Amino acid sequence: MFPLDNHSNRQRPSFLKASGQLLICACLLISHHVQADVNDPLLETTPFVTEGYIQLEAGQPEIALESFSKALESNATDLSALLGRAMIYAEQQKHDQAFTSYDLIIQNYPRHMHAWNGRGLAAFNLEDFDEALNSFQHATADKPVNGFYYETLAWTRMCRGEFTEAAASAKTASLMYDRVGETSIYPLLIAYFAYLETDDLVSAERTLNYATKNRNINQWPSPVIDYLSGKISADGLISYVMDTAQETEAQTYIGLKLRHDNQPEQAEKHLNWVSQNGDPRVFEYTLARAFKMRNSVAVLDSKSVL
Repeated sequence: MFPLDNHSNRQRPSFLKASGQLLICACLLISHHVQADVNDPLLETTPFVTEGYIQLEAGQPEIALESFSKALESNATDLSALLGRAMIYAEQQKHDQAFTSYDLIIQNYPRHMHAWNGRGLAAFNLEDFDEALNSFQHATADKPVNGFYYETLAWTRMCRGEFTEAAASAKTASLMYDRVGETSIYPLLIAYFAYLETDDLVSAERTLNYATKNRNINQWPSPVIDYLSGKISADGLISYVMDTAQETEAQTYIGLKLRHDNQPEQAEKHLNWVSQNGDPRVFEYTLARAFKMRNSVAVLDSKSVL
């Protein structure tokens, strides 16, 4: 067994799943440098907004929310305050409130890609895949060089059972990550399983080979690639997990692989584990639930025919 670096550069869909200072920096950069609409005036930071981000960085989200609320009392369309509030709700996994907050932003700033993506993530976590798809399509409408935006679109396509489109979005995500010098194996995993679902085994094998050559062998999810390649067993894959998030991913991929290998009962056990015990912060949690729901509907339909 090789030692794994437990750090993952892909965090989960509360927002970008960035945490701590990454969350703060992302919000500040977006609020000051993203042109949400060509007719918007230059954004200004008020004392309440500044205080809100200071409190957020200090790990005091409730106090930060109070500061953002005070800023919004003076200016209901203050983009920096609106973003700060929305991102706190997302990080707290208050998905209904996050969705409402991001929706308010796009009502005032309809070209704000970050807000569209945040709205989509909230909808995704609520398992409203229609709204998630609509939001992510808006986020990628201007073809931004942002791999994460296309990755979230690909996850949503997978959950909707639109596998051909999921593979295409995943491929675009990989290209966009490459353009900015980033690497993520997850779009390749999405594409691999999307190809399996459409019985395009040639493309699936090609994608898996590419993932094998381009992965970081000392970092998760490299063991997933080894499992899919037949180099380690399912138990071997589970032996590498170091937290609930990684186990959720592993159990999902094992379930999907068994599903393709025509072992539905075994696949169901793994997908059930994810639905009951998985980490809801990871994309695979929602994906497993979507597949499980699709399987349940298929069973009911078959029984009704009988």
